[in-house]
Amino acid sequence: MHTKNAGHNLMEKPRILMVDDDKNTLQGYLKALSQDEFLVEGASTGFEALKKIDQKSFDIVVSDIRMPQLDGITLLKELQKRDADIAVVLATAYGTIDSAVEAMKLGAETYLSKPVNIEELEILIKKIWEKKQDHRQNLELKDILKESYKSSTIIGTTPVMQTLLKTVEHIAPTDASVLIQGETGTGKELFASLIHNNSDRAEKPLVVLHCAALAEGVLESELFGHEKGAFTGAIREKPGRFTLAHGGTLFLDEVGEMSNSTQVKLLRVIDTGEFERVGGEKTCRVNVRIIAATNKDLEAEVRKGNFREDLLYRINVIVLYIPPLRERKSDIPLLADYFLMKYSEKNRKPIKSFTPRAVELMQECDWPGNVRELENVVERAVILCKDKAISPALLPLYMTKNEHSEADGSAELSIPFGVPMKDAEKIIIQETLRRAKGNRTEAAKLLGMSVRKIEYLLKKWKV
Repeated sequence: MHTKNAGHNLMEKPRILMVDDDKNTLQGYLKALSQDEFLVEGASTGFEALKKIDQKSFDIVVSDIRMPQLDGITLLKELQKRDADIAVVLATAYGTIDSAVEAMKLGAETYLSKPVNIEELEILIKKIWEKKQDHRQNLELKDILKESYKSSTIIGTTPVMQTLLKTVEHIAPTDASVLIQGETGTGKELFASLIHNNSDRAEKPLVVLHCAALAEGVLESELFGHEKGAFTGAIREKPGRFTLAHGGTLFLDEVGEMSNSTQVKLLRVIDTGEFERVGGEKTCRVNVRIIAATNKDLEAEVRKGNFREDLLYRINVIVLYIPPLRERKSDIPLLADYFLMKYSEKNRKPIKSFTPRAVELMQECDWPGNVRELENVVERAVILCKDKAISPALLPLYMTKNEHSEADGSAELSIPFGVPMKDAEKIIIQETLRRAKGNRTEAAKLLGMSVRKIEYLLKKWKV
């Protein structure tokens, strides 16, 4: 068997194999598709198709169902054994519709009725190819995600995030002070960590202090340390965060919450590297890089007299603005997958993905709490999930309130053509239960059937 060409997936057009035992029909396919510059080859039997598949890689196979020796259904099964990534479309005459439906259950992409409309076929091929390209891109993003998960790096593929990451790459090796601006929950501390870990100080400590949570006296003690007996309760000498961060980086979160007197002392350390502990007279000297963060407009705070202008100029040598999640919604699926991986592993649950509608709902949300809120939502969903995929039912009500229609029959339910009645019944009952939030009595009322009947069917389906 020949080695398949692994590089063809990067081509702009799909490689297509047309299979039909009617030579005139086959030649018609090849001529029409070739004129549109598709990369197409033909096979007049199922066995010839398998031989070509063994020699070359194909993305899409379009085959007649009724063929002598090796029919389309058997060909489908054989193709799946060889390459599960091949998309298979079956062409069927009116009398073989049942066989086409069976083939879709076996994994065929879809089917077309004969005689095949060439324009319809071309449109279908383009849609399948776009779907396959999206799938391959998602796999690449999954690889990026896994590496991000291992190294705890920033996750984001939008242009603004990529620009930020490039900026971090340039500034990290320097000792320049950095001011990180952004709303609460956007990941400012993660960026501070990324800068530190990619700097020459990476082997030294990254010390974090959340300024907003501390009163003025406590904040000074935390920053500069205190001597024994400096105040009531100071029973021993305590080093401050500056001392602990010597040689490394000090991250001051919500620096805009500092009092004016603390700002003056901070300014002195940044300028001279010197300070005294609370209650002490000995001058301490440190070498510390400052990274500060705020969700406030510090220039506006300067105008109000709440923040020192000279301190602002010291800490904003480099300014990074972290956009809120609502401004980079295309990053939401990747972030959600990251948190799904994190919390599935933590809770030892085999949850693989989100349903497509769950992803859509997450992308429609404005996320006022930003990445932190998304993380909390995914963690909650993982804890509640009993399946292998997270559905909208596990998302917060404020995200799904428009999903649940009133019991007035206004909601639409789409069932694919050709689905057997027993499968359609299952779809209808499960969807009604979902919209009734699992209330079997309400679902039974909407469906005009007994609760006992619903419970019997659910047990039968092992749902």
